[in-house]
Amino acid sequence: MAGDSLRRPFLAAAVLVVLVAFLACLGSSLVTKPPPFADRVQQTLSSPQTKTLLDRFDISSDDARDSLNGTKPDNPPGLGIPALALVEGLLLLVLVITAAPLLIGERSTGLLTGAVSIIGGLVVLLAGIATAIVSFTALMLMVALLLSVPFGTLAYLAIFGSFDTSGAAVFTSLVLGLTLACLVLLMFAQQRFLKGKGLMLLIATAALLTFVTALLHSLVPGFLVSITDAVAALVTAIVSAVWALLVVIWGIVAAVRVLRLGRQGGGGSLTREAPTSSDATRRSRP
Repeated sequence: MAGDSLRRPFLAAAVLVVLVAFLACLGSSLVTKPPPFADRVQQTLSSPQTKTLLDRFDISSDDARDSLNGTKPDNPPGLGIPALALVEGLLLLVLVITAAPLLIGERSTGLLTGAVSIIGGLVVLLAGIATAIVSFTALMLMVALLLSVPFGTLAYLAIFGSFDTSGAAVFTSLVLGLTLACLVLLMFAQQRFLKGKGLMLLIATAALLTFVTALLHSLVPGFLVSITDAVAALVTAIVSAVWALLVVIWGIVAAVRVLRLGRQGGGGSLTREAPTSSDATRRSRP
């Protein structure tokens, strides 16, 4: 049936837009020009009032600059947006292992997709744990400084009180738009993709985490955004780690199934019993 045919260009485009979203979260200059947050940080650290506060706490300007999230020119501001690279990377991984059998054939990708799922899932799992630890540490540091009235509060305002909310809004809008575009492209590629509960749930998770990050950037006054940004990063890291664990488990199950089929019937039997492209599309991944 024409409605069930796979439109490969749309599937390839869906993978491409998720790749762009992943690179945008990392702040790749290949995707978008980062906001001028570093210039604002430099201006803040150069002011006489800030220098007085930093000298009182024996903090150098370089250390304060390194403590500020997102001051590197190649990175978006804060921890929340880079943390979204975890879930976008997982979505990219799942899309690739879903698209590979449909684009280049089942025979070439049987055991490979399981191995890629395990390795990619483990990488994201470890990165998610590390991001959660960094985000929690930064959150505790900022809260402790903010509540240490008066000098701790002044130090917090000098170091963390400035956040480029407008630049962050550009990044979150871009990532959210690309994630939703992936959903539309998958629908055009083949409507059966919409029946894959795992894939659809992962896309919804990526979109929801991006929306929550943008919401946390806009709910509080500007001097508190660094704290809510760390909260967003922590939530994203934990959710991404759970998803990564599910991907690892799925990869192990898939690899074991392929190896068992290979032992039972040899190479020819494995080819005959391998799932069809339609079956692969119907099953949810991970």
